[in-house]
Amino acid sequence: MTNNDEKIAELERELVRTREEIKHLREQLQEEIEPASATDEDSADAAAAIYERGKVISLIQNREDRMRSLHEAIERVHKGLYGTCKSCGEEIASERLKIMPETSLCVRCANRQEYGPYGAPPRRRERPIVLADDDL
Repeated sequence: MTNNDEKIAELERELVRTREEIKHLREQLQEEIEPASATDEDSADAAAAIYERGKVISLIQNREDRMRSLHEAIERVHKGLYGTCKSCGEEIASERLKIMPETSLCVRCANRQEYGPYGAPPRRRERPIVLADDDL
């Protein structure tokens, strides 16, 4: 088995795992929807249920995005481009590819895409909390 074949097999295993996660999340969502439609909930319970459903839907969308990225990664392997940043052309660190095999950007370009050309916004310096002393 060639190195590319091994990489494709690894990416396809990730696809299967991600597909299973989506299936599980959809089942979870269905379980949450069915009882809600059969009962009259008060507004607080209804709001909590809507919030939970929103979280599950967001997780499903995240996993679907990951599946698209995994398919793109398999295509990059076929084209001989896997492991090369599609923005700057530099090699993507192997540690990053181990954690996120579907990534197509190096850390620097991913940060630039997320935060813009000026990087992450500066952190606000936290001030200590001063409590009033009643004994003064």
